[in-house]
Amino acid sequence: MRHLIALLLIGLGTLPGWAHARLNVITTTQDSAAIVQAVGGEHVRVQSLTLGARDPHFAEATPSMIRQVYQADLLVLIGADLEIGWLPPLLETARNGRVLPGAAGYLDLSASLALLDKPTGPVSRAQGDVHVRGNPHYWLAPRNGLRMAQAIGARLSELDPPHAADYRARLAAFQRELERRQPVWQAQLAPLIGKPVIAYHKSFVYLADAFGLRIVAEVEPKPGIPPNAAHLQQLIETIRAQKIGVLIMEPYYERRSAEYLARETGIKLAVLPQSVGAQPNISTYFDLFDAIVSAFKAANITP
Repeated sequence: MRHLIALLLIGLGTLPGWAHARLNVITTTQDSAAIVQAVGGEHVRVQSLTLGARDPHFAEATPSMIRQVYQADLLVLIGADLEIGWLPPLLETARNGRVLPGAAGYLDLSASLALLDKPTGPVSRAQGDVHVRGNPHYWLAPRNGLRMAQAIGARLSELDPPHAADYRARLAAFQRELERRQPVWQAQLAPLIGKPVIAYHKSFVYLADAFGLRIVAEVEPKPGIPPNAAHLQQLIETIRAQKIGVLIMEPYYERRSAEYLARETGIKLAVLPQSVGAQPNISTYFDLFDAIVSAFKAANITP
C-alpha cells in the first residue's frame, strides 16, 4: 500500500524532495540560489522564491511557492528579517517539517557572518524599516559571498554525505574564482575609494564597505519611507556643501526623486543591480559584481 501511495504521489508531482536523486533546494533570493548552484552542481535542483529584479523584502505567497517549500529538502534564506513579512506564513502553510527553523533543512545564512548596521538602543516602527539584527544586504560584499558558500557547502555535505567531496571541490573552485576576480573589481572601482556618495536605500552598506565608498546620506529620510520636499532640499544642500558626485540606487525604486537631485545639483546617478537576476545577463554571483562595475562605468563615474 505504501508503495502504491508513493507511486501515486510521484505521478501527481507532490512527493517531498527526498524521493528525488538530487537535493531539492529552495532559496529566498536568486543570489543564494546562484551560490547553491555553484557549490551543489549536478547534485542539487535549485529554485528561488523571489526574482532578483524585485525588492526581496516584499513577496506574496502563491500556490506554486507553497508547493516548492513543501517539496524542499533544504530552505536557504538570507535572514536578518529580510523575509520576515512573507516567509513565516509560507512555512506555516507549506507544513514541511524538514525546512522549519531548527531542522537540518533550514539554513539561515545571516548566522554565518557578522552583520553591519545593528541598531543600538530601543527600536520602533517610527524609525522606519529598521532591521534589529543588522543590515540584511550582506551578499553585496564578496567576502560574504564566500562565507555564504562555505555555509551552504557544509549544509549540503551534512544532508548528502555521499557527495561531500564534490561539494568541497566545487566550494574550493568558487573560492579560487572569487579570489581571482576580486582584485580586478577592486582596481576597477578604485577611483571611488573615499568618495562620498548618496544612496537611495540602505542596501549598499556592504558594497561601500567592501570597495571603499563612503555613504553620507540616503534619499529615504528613514528606511522604507519615501522622501518629501523638505528632505530633498536638505539633500541638495548636503550635495553642494560636500561636493558629492554620485547617487547610487536599485532599479526597482522610483527615480523621480533621484532625477530631481541630479537636475538640481549635477550629481551623477548610477542605477546598480543589487541581485543576481536583476538583469538578464546576471546569472552568477560573479556576474553581479561585473554588472555593478559596468553600471558605474555607464554612469561615467569610473574611467
